[in-house]
Amino acid sequence: MEMSASTDVESQSPATRSRSRCLDTFLVGSVIALFLMLGVTIAGALFFANRIERKLNERPSGESQKPEYLVRVQPSSYKMQNFAYLEATKSELKNESMHWKPVKYGEIQTVGSLYSFNEVQHVLTVKEQGSYFLYVTLTFSCTHVCDPAQFDVTFPKDTSPAVKSGDQHPSPWLTCSVRLSQDKGRENASVTKTCWNVVTFPENENRLLAIAKIVLEGKQHNWKLELNHSGFGIFLIDGLKGALPS
Repeated sequence: MEMSASTDVESQSPATRSRSRCLDTFLVGSVIALFLMLGVTIAGALFFANRIERKLNERPSGESQKPEYLVRVQPSSYKMQNFAYLEATKSELKNESMHWKPVKYGEIQTVGSLYSFNEVQHVLTVKEQGSYFLYVTLTFSCTHVCDPAQFDVTFPKDTSPAVKSGDQHPSPWLTCSVRLSQDKGRENASVTKTCWNVVTFPENENRLLAIAKIVLEGKQHNWKLELNHSGFGIFLIDGLKGALPS
């Protein structure tokens, strides 16, 4: 009886090992496929964000800014209701909440129906839960001689007053840190950086508030934020394939 039981166990071992190898292969293949899908999604999101920003930067200036222009450069395939873009409105670098505004053309503006923007509190509310592509572009210029500095913009998950005063440090939706270095600290020099993240809002009515922090190294603080080339955008990743331009 003992020999028979031993023989049965040994005869089953190759089959067990074969099933184990198949399971390992399946798991590895699933992980690789997941990473490939994530890479394609991020690449598409970056392309979409860059296309929108490029079109916004190409808009006419002054009196030539007409609503028809926005309609012409933003076709329906962009699904603008899922997209929001806000420009910076304050060039001075200070420890405070960032100031933004939508790009407006008559009755049309760059805040889709999926969002609402409070211009007093500088808060963008995302009305629906889901996965979103969030990005911020910051461009700085040196107006004279500029000592090194560090400028951070953080989108905290908790926008309560305690967080804004620096009493708590929750994990943020996005942080963008820009080093304004000594070799760039000459007149007319510029520094640009874009940061992004794929975020998932588990609930409706999520608030996005950007908090700025500046750390100076020296007395020559002549850096400023270039308003026409600084802003943040967000759009719903669900349905991204239909939103991409052909």
